[in-house]
Order: sequence, then structure tokens, then C-alpha cells
Amino acid sequence: MRKLKLGTVTGPHPKTAEAGMAMLKAGGNAVDAAIAAAFTESVVEPSHNGTAGYGGCVVLHLAEKSRVVAVDFNSAAPAAASDRMFAIERASTPAGYRVPARANVIGPLSVGVPGIVAGLCMTLEKYGTMPLAEIIKPAISAARYGFAPNSRNREIMRAEADRWRRHFPETARVHLRNGRPARKGERLTNPQLARSLEMIAEGGSAGFYRGPLAEAITSHIQELGGCLTMADMSGYRASVVKPYAADYRGHRLYTSPLGAGGLTTLQMMRLLERYDIAAMTVADRLHHCAEVMKSCWPERLERYGDPAFVEVDPDAELADALIDRLHRRLQRGLKSPAAGRLVYPEPNNCTSHISTADVAGNMVSLTQTHGGAFGSMVTVPGTGMTLGHGVARFDPRPGLANSIAPGKRPLHNMSPFIALRAGRPFASYGLPGGRTIPNNQVTLALHLIDLGRRPEQ
Repeated sequence: MRKLKLGTVTGPHPKTAEAGMAMLKAGGNAVDAAIAAAFTESVVEPSHNGTAGYGGCVVLHLAEKSRVVAVDFNSAAPAAASDRMFAIERASTPAGYRVPARANVIGPLSVGVPGIVAGLCMTLEKYGTMPLAEIIKPAISAARYGFAPNSRNREIMRAEADRWRRHFPETARVHLRNGRPARKGERLTNPQLARSLEMIAEGGSAGFYRGPLAEAITSHIQELGGCLTMADMSGYRASVVKPYAADYRGHRLYTSPLGAGGLTTLQMMRLLERYDIAAMTVADRLHHCAEVMKSCWPERLERYGDPAFVEVDPDAELADALIDRLHRRLQRGLKSPAAGRLVYPEPNNCTSHISTADVAGNMVSLTQTHGGAFGSMVTVPGTGMTLGHGVARFDPRPGLANSIAPGKRPLHNMSPFIALRAGRPFASYGLPGGRTIPNNQVTLALHLIDLGRRPEQ
């Protein structure tokens, strides 16, 4: 009999946490727990993420090797995509422009290569201990036998039901119950998704990117007028990457690299370290946080993009020279507060985060997403899978650091964090919330480190 290992799993839905705990009870490690939870989460919170969601990222503390690594599985733009694929019209919107019919956000042209399956499979293969077929069982069970959507998912289903019935009938068929949104306590099933997950369990990542599932996805997208191809799918890879890191009051903070949002969080933390946060009133602390955010976000929205396309040196972005410049901007804001400047609006807020740890000291911080609610809103017939909208995470305007290009990966907001104190595990944390994620990661860190609050507080 395998030795029982204990640990902790946190996730947005009871079935998500239960799936991870089942792996720990079976003798798995924190990675096994996180991947089982993530596959299950892709079933039971369908508005926030999905098996064909656009992507995610994960940071792992590997106790045996005393090191922190990251896996990136961000979406990639199709080879036929370009920075001029969307019309840009002047409009009386906060941004001063719009894309007609929001075609960059909803529908077939918003779909990039889905990254979640590749990322979860790679993370498990490299750092887990259990077979994929075992890890994925709770997700298959949830899809086949049902789950009760939580209040936020039910709310989004109610808000989108009419749109689905008019424009996305397959999405309505899969995510509504007899043509209407599920009520509290009612269960939804998705037997076609259960079969798709079984195909992934049998074939691994290749079972999603190179076989019948990939053919079904690309054929449907092209029928609808999108540009995703089998070559885009088969050429996609997740990758092991070096996390970004910075020190903060005796803690070492690690997060996923660009296009993730954690670099901006680390910059904000470096600025706030210059102040005695614990001694501040609540109002003063909030004022400092607001001005720090206004100081750092223009760097992200104006200068950052896929590191394969845009030259960004993470060491320089966290070095004293840039932090000093940002601090001068911060001091001007503290002295003469004024409204912030709108650089680029993004109203989409839907993501899922999972954190796990085991008694050996392994920790996992994993975030994955569709993008906005139900992503592209395109569901592929016969698969039960709704596709994320990775292309929506680019700026649709040409000539910018985060403009669209073939094979390019967009900026996104996911920012999983792991913190060590004196080289030992301290915390794994993350959250949903679109553009608020990098900001809210600051709030979490301040409460955990400066104010000494427990996670539940």
C-alpha cells in the first residue's frame, strides 16, 4: 500500500479541491493534486476556464531540489493572424475606439491556440508522480455525472443565455439546462466533454493537439470564419521557464514571466518596500497602493509584450535604476494626487486559481483561464468544449508592443505566486479578476507579510 501523504488544496469549487485531495490521499504529491484539481476546475467552473481555455501558468517549489520553476502555457496567435486583422473604429468609448461586433473578443477570430491541456500535461509529466489517466478521473466523473455550478457561474449563464440562443446554439445546448440557466443546486452534465477528457487521458497532450479533437476544433473555427489551423495546433508547445523573482522584507517572491502579470506586481512590491506599511493607517496604505499602481501600469501596457517579439530584460525591469524612476513618479502622485490615465481598457474578468502543498514541502501555484466569461463563446460540436479567446488579450491596434502577430503570445493578467522565507516554503497564492489580479496580489502579499494576517483573514 502506498504511503498516505497529506497536504492542502485550495480551489474555487468543492469538486476542484476534492479532486486534488483525492490525489494526495492516494499518495500523490502537490503537483499531482494541482493537475487533478485543474482538470476538474476546467469542468465545474465553465465560465472561468475550460479544457480548451486559452491558457495559464504555474509556479512550483520543488522541495527535493530546493528550487522554484515555472511552466508557461499561454495561448499563441494563429499563423494567419496579423495586427490588422480587426477593423478599428473611432467611438465615444473610454478608449476612443472600438472593434465592430467585438470580433476580437467573441467569435471565431478571437480564438488562439488553447494552451491548458499542453501545460497541465507537461507539468504532470515533469514534476508529478501519478499517471495522467488517474489524475483526470475526477474531471471525467464531474463531466459525466454532473456538478452544481456556483453562484458566479449561474449569474454569467443567466446574463449570456439570450445571446447564446441567438448566436451560439451549441454553447446554449452545453451550458444551459433544458434551454434555461441552471438554478441553485441543479446539476449540469457534459457527457461529450467526458469523452473528450477520456481521449486526452488515453493520448496525452497529443490526443488534444494532433488527433480528432484538434480536427474538430479547427474545422469548426474555419467554418465560422476563423483562421486556426491543424498546423497551429500541432505546432503548439508549453515550456518550462525561469520564474521572475524579487526580495521583499526577508521573503523571496517568485512569479511567472511575461506575458503574465507578475512582473508588475514585483515592481509594485519593490516600491512599497521603501515604506513602513504596517505603521500606516488603512487610508494611507490604500493611497500608497493606488499611486504605486498608477506608477507601474503604464510600463506594462505601453512597453511589454511577448519576450520573443519585444525586447524586455526582466533584471533591468526590477533593477534599482527603473525602480528609482518609478519611485519619483510615485512621489509626485503622493504629493499631488490626481486621476489615473487610461492606457488601454479591458472589461473581461474571469479566471481560476489553484494552490496546493504537501508535507514534503512541495508547493504549486496555478492559474488558468478562458479569458472573459466563457471566452470566445464558441463551443465545438461533438466535444463539449468551449474555446477561450486568447486573441482578445492582444491590443487590436497595430504597431504596439502587445499587437497581434503570427505565433505571438499575448500579455495576460494571470500572476501565480510562491513565497519563500529563509529559503523555506511560506505561501502559495493567486486569484482571478482580470486586470485586478496583479494589483490584488500586492494586497495579498502586504497582508501576509507586513500585517501578519492568516490566509483566512
